[in-house]
Amino acid sequence: MYISDVASTLRYGTTFASSVKADDLSDKDRFLKLLMVQLQNQNPMSPLESQDYTAQLAQFSQLEQLNEIRSLMEQQIETNLILTQNIANSALPGLLGKNAKAVSDKINFDGENPVPLGFFLPYQAAEASITIKDSGGNIVNTLSLSNDDLLYGSHSIAWDGKDQDGNELPKGKYSFEVKATNAAGSSFGAETYAFGTIEACRFTANGTVIVINGLEYSLSDITDISTN
Repeated sequence: MYISDVASTLRYGTTFASSVKADDLSDKDRFLKLLMVQLQNQNPMSPLESQDYTAQLAQFSQLEQLNEIRSLMEQQIETNLILTQNIANSALPGLLGKNAKAVSDKINFDGENPVPLGFFLPYQAAEASITIKDSGGNIVNTLSLSNDDLLYGSHSIAWDGKDQDGNELPKGKYSFEVKATNAAGSSFGAETYAFGTIEACRFTANGTVIVINGLEYSLSDITDISTN
């Protein structure tokens, strides 16, 4: 008889659930409580055989070993994560002043210089355009793409900071989106990128933040860093 059979062996309809509050017990305590209840309620005419008792103790030993292994693995994973973060954070100051590419649809126009807009087309497009919006979500310009910019792969074009009518827009934060259609007329999107110089590195409760052109990006959003 094994622990899984306890409910069917207890006399007078007594079950383990009525004897022990499972939520208040660890796996180890729960196993011992089960075993004790089983011994107390075994049929006197058919007591627990010694080999059954030994088998259950072996189960308990295996359970305890598995719990110890799981605990050690969790500690090792946490240690490795902390070590990796420390190594990465110690190298961050050396990134200041370097050029970076980040997965984002956010850009910052300084009022003077053109802003590079990066994107990746997962398929070749028959038609595609870039919609630029201000911080309020209003469309300020739409740029049509053509020729090589419609091919599969990574691309980058410059936005001059002007609206649809050619008027200079105020400096500030903007966003952009790429919309494309293939030869069959099916629509698809594209992953967008922002480019700029790394100005600062900040360590927050939510992780490491990289500041590029006045905008904050998660370290995990950075896909490329170069000196060019």
